[in-house]
Formats: sequence, structure tokens, C-alpha cells
Amino acid sequence: MSATVQLPTRPPRQFLPESLTITTWDQLKPYFDDLLFRPLHTQADLRRWFEDRSEIEAVLSEDLGWRYVRMTCYTENAEYGKAYQDFVQNIQPELSPVADQLNRRAVEHPLIGELSNEAGFDIMIRNMRKDMEIFREANIPLFTEINTETQQYAQISGAMTITREGQELTLQQAGVLLMSPDRNLRESVYRQTAERRLADKDKLDQLFSKLIQLRHQVAVNAGFSNFRDYQFRAYGRFDYTPDDCRRFHESIEAEVVPILNQLAAERAKKLQLSKLRPWDKAVDADGLPALKAFDGGRDLTEKAITT
Repeated sequence: MSATVQLPTRPPRQFLPESLTITTWDQLKPYFDDLLFRPLHTQADLRRWFEDRSEIEAVLSEDLGWRYVRMTCYTENAEYGKAYQDFVQNIQPELSPVADQLNRRAVEHPLIGELSNEAGFDIMIRNMRKDMEIFREANIPLFTEINTETQQYAQISGAMTITREGQELTLQQAGVLLMSPDRNLRESVYRQTAERRLADKDKLDQLFSKLIQLRHQVAVNAGFSNFRDYQFRAYGRFDYTPDDCRRFHESIEAEVVPILNQLAAERAKKLQLSKLRPWDKAVDADGLPALKAFDGGRDLTEKAITT
């Protein structure tokens, strides 16, 4: 017996035209100007303002997300990389100061207090205040550079492949072979994959070193002594501290790691191995064939929406 799941559909846009396709900042600016200068006399006006801002931010987020997905999935397509870079270099730098102005307009509005105690609004307004606190004009070009360097990482890692029996495989495709019951095959694939990653070691080391410098400067500009403390604030972690995280990690080490070591020993025993190696972690310990729940994206989609 099967039942078809009704997939949700996106509600119609209320603020932006349905036909809008993002290409330039000039195309978006009139809508942000509307949000900046629209009269907000009543609480209903303010609520609608939040709804319209949420809509345009959702559209921007989806657009950037698709550009990133296409760029990382099709690393050989220069146009996809260019489209992502165009957003990062020409739209985001214009958007950042406007987002800060919108935050200030909302937080400083005389009616904001009436909304700040409502569920949902309280968290959103708290995050706006946080964003205002850490925003610095000087960090806008730094974030552009950070995003550009991050794109380089995606392109480098996305282009990594190995060749098995004359077939070129991405590292993700090669990872499936680590579930093979043939231990020699697993070890060969693991070592070949590791060697491929190490081939780009110097490029990635240089990239990460540059990112460390850029991120540290972002933190210093915002009044923090290090990027960890800055990012903790940027992520809106209001309810726990870095020390809480450290204690949690210590608890994991004390309580969970011994259990994982025990499970690893049991796995080695089942596989009749004196020593468990990295290429022994994905294979089924009971000798069962590797699961293959779906065959490709279309099959996954079909099986996910029907039962």
C-alpha cells in the first residue's frame, strides 16, 4: 500500500514580482529603498514591513544558495563560478550596509516594544540588536574576500577525483567503495583518496592561512580579541559560552569516547581483525551487502515522497 505525499508549494510573492530574476544590485535597490523609507505609522504597517523584508531576504538567500550549489556541483562550468562570484562581489557588499540600516530602523521604531514580547519577534529583534552590535563598514570588503577565498576551497575540493578501472570518480563516489567486503579494495581506495587530497595540501594550507588572517581582522575590527569569540556572537549563541562548550567536549571525551572504543573493538572482532583501520569503518561488520536505498537523485525524490 502506498500513499502519495502532497508536496508543499511556495506561497505567491506579496512584495517582489514573481518574474523577478536577480541579476544586479540596481535591480534590487528600489525594493530596499521602499523598506528604508516606507511610512510605518501603525503596528500593522510594521508587521507588513517585516513580512516584506523576510520575503526579499528569502529570495536572495535562495538565489545565492542555488548559485553556490551549481558552482560546487559543476566545477568545470566557468559561468556558474562567475555567477556566484558576481553575487559575492557586487550584490552582498551593497546589501550589508542596507541590512544594518534596516535593523536600526526596526529596533529604533517606537512601536517595536509592542512586538518584542511576542513569540518569534523576541528572538528576531534580539538577533537584530546583535547584528547591529558587531556590524562594521570596514568588514564589508573583508567578507567579500573571505567569500571569494571560500569559493576557491569549494572549487579545489569539488574538482578532486580518482580513477578506478578506467573510470573517473569523485571522492564521494569513491567513498561508496569503502563499504565493499573486499578489504584490499577498501584500503586501496582509501589510500588513493588520501593521496589525492594530499596533492592539494599546499594550496589548501595557503588558503586556510589567508582565511585565518582575514577572519582575525574581522574580529579585531568588531572589538573582539579573536575570531572564536566574534563568531560565537555572530551565531547568536546567547545561552551558552565557549567554556560551556569546552566542558561539554570534556564530558564527551570522558563518557562517549570509551563507548566508541568499545564499539570499535567489537567491530574488529566481528571482522576478524587484530587492528581496525580507517578503511574498515564503513563496511558492514556482519558481512551483509552494502545498502543501496536509492539509485540517483530522481529515485531518491520518488521514494522520499511516497510510502
